[in-house]
Amino acid sequence: MKLFSLFIALLSAITGAAQADSTSANIIFFDGFDNNANNWTVADDKNVRSKIEGGVYYLTATGHAYGEAHEIKIDTRKDFQIEASIKIVSGNAEHKNYFSMLFWGREAMQSHYFTFAKDGFASVQFCTGKTLSSCTVKKGSLQKTMLNPDDFNVYRIKKTGNTYTFSINDDDIYTMPFTPFFGNLIGFGAGRKISLAIDYLKVIYL
Repeated sequence: MKLFSLFIALLSAITGAAQADSTSANIIFFDGFDNNANNWTVADDKNVRSKIEGGVYYLTATGHAYGEAHEIKIDTRKDFQIEASIKIVSGNAEHKNYFSMLFWGREAMQSHYFTFAKDGFASVQFCTGKTLSSCTVKKGSLQKTMLNPDDFNVYRIKKTGNTYTFSINDDDIYTMPFTPFFGNLIGFGAGRKISLAIDYLKVIYL
C-alpha cells in the first residue's frame, strides 16, 4: 500500500482496483467494512491508528491529518452520488484547523474536499498543493449545519446534470457547477489528532 501527501497535514493510502459490491447495476463501489477486502490501512504508528471492527472502520490521525483513498472510476457523463456515514469520535471540535473530509476526483494534489467538524461547520474546498494556503473555500459553502456531533452523519455529494449538491443527513447545504475530475481517487480523511468511525462508503449511478 502506497502512502502519499494529501496536503502538508494529510497523508493518504491508495490501493489498486477497489472491490465493489456487484449486487446492483447502479453500484460502482460499496464497502460496509464487514471485512478488509478492499485493503484499507490497518496500522498503529506515528501517522495513523486504524482498524476494522464490528462493521466499522476506525481511523485516527495520530499526528498530522491522515486520509485513505481508493481509485474508483466513474463515468462523469452520468449522474452519480458519493455517500459516506461517518462519526467524529474524538478530537478538537474546531473546523478552522481540525476539519475532517470526504474527497473525490483527485489526482496528485488537486481535488475538491467536503469538509466537516464536530462544531457543526462544513465547507467545500478546492486544493492545488501540499499546504493549507493552497486551499480555497468555495464562496458561500462555509456554514453551520445540523450535523450531530455525537453520532453518525451521512455526507453526500450528488451530481445531477451539470450541478453538484452537497448534503448532510438529507439536508442540502450547498450547490455548485459540476467540474471535471482531476483523477479517480475517492476517500476520506481525519483531521489532525481526530478520530473517525466510518460505517460505509458508497458510490452509485443515479
